[in-house]
Amino acid sequence: MLLNEERAVKPIRHLYVHIPFCPHICPYCSFHVLPVHKEHAEKLVDHLLAEYNSIARNLNLHTIFLGGGTPTALSIARLERLLSAMLQRVPRLVESRSGIQRPASRIEITSECNPSTLSSQKAERLLSLGVNRLSIGAQSFDPAVLKTLGRTHSAAAIVQCVETARRAGFININLDLIFGVPGQTLVSWKSTLETALSLQPRHISCYGLTYEEDTDFFVRRQRGELKSNDPLESAMFDLADQMLTRAGFGHYEISNYALPEFECRHNLAYWQGEDYYGIGPSAVSTVNGVRWRNSKFKDGCWKAEEEERLSPETLASERMALGLRIAEGIKEVSFAAKFGFLPRERWRNEIDTLIQNQLLIASPALQLTRRGREVADEVAICFMQ
Repeated sequence: MLLNEERAVKPIRHLYVHIPFCPHICPYCSFHVLPVHKEHAEKLVDHLLAEYNSIARNLNLHTIFLGGGTPTALSIARLERLLSAMLQRVPRLVESRSGIQRPASRIEITSECNPSTLSSQKAERLLSLGVNRLSIGAQSFDPAVLKTLGRTHSAAAIVQCVETARRAGFININLDLIFGVPGQTLVSWKSTLETALSLQPRHISCYGLTYEEDTDFFVRRQRGELKSNDPLESAMFDLADQMLTRAGFGHYEISNYALPEFECRHNLAYWQGEDYYGIGPSAVSTVNGVRWRNSKFKDGCWKAEEEERLSPETLASERMALGLRIAEGIKEVSFAAKFGFLPRERWRNEIDTLIQNQLLIASPALQLTRRGREVADEVAICFMQ
């Protein structure tokens, strides 16, 4: 296997940092997460910095995303040690507070956050260290839905978390929400959306609940204890689209809405097929046509494994599948400039069928229709064969 520092030819602009610790592991979560442990947390930071230093020469960062898990489950001292070392080469940017407030233009630094793990001191320190985007795992404002999801925070704690972040100086705040939860009603979902809007975030993510293997929810669904309701989930998807776009949010990706210029640039890089490094246990990297995944956290460390060389055909398929998720879709001329052929030269039958079924339009770019967005995963499969 190649060494990390030998992989990159051109500077990589995007970095994902996986923090696997969570105060509580939710029954629907399939990510690599672990209970918070002081000794493990110190080893995590040590190894993250070692991994970061091994690739630092290959970086010209435009975005950094601290995900998990719950990055804010780390102590202030550990967050400070990690971010200070990582960002010492990154120019410090100050967000404009005159006129329309916008995120810093040169680099976006996001940290995910659980409502129960953000103190005023931690929020202020994160901002001073350079974090300029906060993504809060709210999920719902309905106590019954929060209980079903196994969340340990209350609706009031979400409101408090947003207020804490805003007092600290955060402008670019995202709220994660989940719909399609067993027992959740359309009225409940509408109320959650209304409360979310009242908090005036700049970005809202609305994810349909999925039942992933190796989760408690998957097992319970297999036993028949939990069931999906596709018509209700479709209605919830439509309601979010109507309410959020009416409030001025652009529906720029299947599950994501943002006020103008507050789209998540890090996630857009994934959907647009850009290269990225992932550091931390179970993190994935894709660089110069090579993809590898780190092993899970064991004995205080992890290593790169599962390396795969991606063929041009695979990369083209992924570009179609992911690119159609965003509102701008796939510009065929740009696609051809990168891959050497127009999409119709490889997928003419699939594209024609999707257009006939009113799931796709072809002008000014290949774009999903509103109906197509509801079945985006099924559309993506057409291009992955």
